[in-house]
Amino acid sequence: MGALTSLGQTLLGGTAFAGLTNAVSPWLVAPFLVGALARRGGVAALAGLLACAAEVAGYYVTADLRGFPVGVGAITLWGVAGAVGGPVFGWAGRQWRAGTGRLRGLGAGLLVGCWLAEALVTYLAVLGYVDDAVVFAVVAAVLAVALGRPGRRLTAVLGWGAVATAVGTAGFAALHHVLGGGSPA
Repeated sequence: MGALTSLGQTLLGGTAFAGLTNAVSPWLVAPFLVGALARRGGVAALAGLLACAAEVAGYYVTADLRGFPVGVGAITLWGVAGAVGGPVFGWAGRQWRAGTGRLRGLGAGLLVGCWLAEALVTYLAVLGYVDDAVVFAVVAAVLAVALGRPGRRLTAVLGWGAVATAVGTAGFAALHHVLGGGSPA
């Protein structure tokens, strides 16, 4: 995913899909998926952490090989983000696949909420990129339906997704405040 992101930045730049190559949410899909395959929550969290570490390494190695500058600050920022997001979204993937009761909806709701919060804060409020915001909102809707359909847990996914969107909105707003506005990359 990291290497594909580096290549995608060149291919998708200037389109409504450019945000997919310069955002948090797409990178959290990999830890979610590897977490969904894990047999236990702790393993899912560790797998999510390792997935994010591999994404960061893959991105910066590819960027360097392509002749783009690699800064310690950006590596640190994305490394810290992966150290937090990887385990959380690895665990979320595990809950989506194997959790019981409302925890199944919580796992998917976290992923849906992240995409929607990033659409609202990063792309709509901070950058004013309406096309990118729409792409992220559509992805959030598709994820809600796709992940909510198995076992008919769409209501739980939407409920937890609303909570995750509110929390994620506050988180993205805080991140942009700390970074001084603009994109996190």
